[in-house]
Amino acid sequence: MWQRWVALAICGVPAFWADVCGGLPTSIPKGSDYSNVFQDANRPVSFQLSVRRGEPAFRITVLPLPADTFVNGRGEFGHAGDIEVVRCRDGKRLQLLPFRGWQPLNFAAAYHAEDINFDGYLDFYILTEYAAGWVRKKYWVYDPGTGRFVQNELTRELGGNCLGEGWHGGACHADIRFDPEKHEISTFYLEGCPGDQVEGDRYRVENNRMMLVHKEEVTQTGQGELCTLTISDMIGGSMRVTGVRRFDAHGLPAK
Repeated sequence: MWQRWVALAICGVPAFWADVCGGLPTSIPKGSDYSNVFQDANRPVSFQLSVRRGEPAFRITVLPLPADTFVNGRGEFGHAGDIEVVRCRDGKRLQLLPFRGWQPLNFAAAYHAEDINFDGYLDFYILTEYAAGWVRKKYWVYDPGTGRFVQNELTRELGGNCLGEGWHGGACHADIRFDPEKHEISTFYLEGCPGDQVEGDRYRVENNRMMLVHKEEVTQTGQGELCTLTISDMIGGSMRVTGVRRFDAHGLPAK
C-alpha cells in the first residue's frame, strides 16, 4: 500500500510544481483605444508579470464581479472585483486585491505592467472608470521587501486624479505617461480652451509622492474669445511662471 502512495506522490510532483503562467500574455497592447471596454465585462482575464529579471514571476488575474452586485443606478461605488496574485512557479495564491467601480466594464481592458515609481521593478494598473474623454485607473506597486503588490500615497494620487484639487484644478486626465529615463510622470488634459488643446503637467517621484515640476494652466476670458496658457516650472525649489501664450476663439495664436 505504501508503495502506491509513494508512486502517487512522485507522479504528482511535476503537476504541483508546474508553472501556471505558461502561454499567458504579459500585457494589453499599450495605446489601446479601449474598443472592448464594455465587452466581456464578467470574464476573468490573466496575465504573466515578471517584476524583474531573476525575480519571481506572477499570474495576475482580473476577477470582475457580476454587474448586478455593485451597479445600483445611483452612480455609487461598490466592490466591483478582485485582482488575484498567484506565484507562477507553484500556483500559490499570494494576494487577493479588491477594487471598486460603479459601471460594468472590462476592467482588464487597460491592464499594463510598468515601473511607475522608477525603482527598477514592474508594477501594474487596471481600468476602473471610463467616459468619452477620460479614464481612471487603479495602480499597485511591487514591494521587493515583502514580495507583494501594495498601494501607497503615489498609487492613491495617480488613481484619484479626477477629484483632487492638486490635479490641474480638479480636471480629469486624458492620459498619464511614465518616463523611465527622466523619472517623470506626465499628465495630459482635455481643457476647455478653444480648439480642444491638450495641456499637460510633469511630476517627479520622491518618497512615493508626486512633486510638481512643470505646470500648464488654461484660463479663459470673454466667454471663450480669449484663451491664456500659463506655463510654470520648478526653479530654485519653487514654481515660477516661465511662459504665457494666448489663443483666439479658433485656437490660433492671438495677435
